[in-house]
Amino acid sequence: MRADVTFEPTVEGEVAERFWALYLEAFEPLRTRAAARHVLHREEFDEEMADPRILKLLAHDSPGDAVGLTTLATDLAAVPWVSPEFFAERYPDHAARGAVWYIGFTLAHPGRRATRTFMDMIDALVAHLAEHRVVCAYDVSRFNDDSLRFADNLRRRLERTQDVTVETVDRQTYYATTFH
Repeated sequence: MRADVTFEPTVEGEVAERFWALYLEAFEPLRTRAAARHVLHREEFDEEMADPRILKLLAHDSPGDAVGLTTLATDLAAVPWVSPEFFAERYPDHAARGAVWYIGFTLAHPGRRATRTFMDMIDALVAHLAEHRVVCAYDVSRFNDDSLRFADNLRRRLERTQDVTVETVDRQTYYATTFH
């Protein structure tokens, strides 16, 4: 089943409610699978949905149900955990024209992950990114990388369809020390 994908600068009201429910259903397992907090609080979610610097890619199925969501910050200042200076130093030409963007999160309804929904979303996103000739940064939790091979699968798809370079620009590792 194909998804209808649209780009929206803001999402509010009933649409935001439907996507909040989808967000929780999709991201709830990450509460215990990733050291970094990957699940936004409701206020944070609402702020992102209302912020026009963060483009929302919305996927609906044919009956109109919310089945996928991606957030894309077109201004790195909209992402509190990202260093705009880090990216400006590495990609000065792109930064000078406001073409360093950041994918905050992407998700598909758990029941739709093995369907075309996710690929419809990725294809729409990639076409948008290619059209604007941006550097697009993103992070992937170890759980999603190990269990879903997310970064490798995305890289392979990008390299098949676009003229791109994909590189690891940084890595954060969490450690725990137990004192006995």
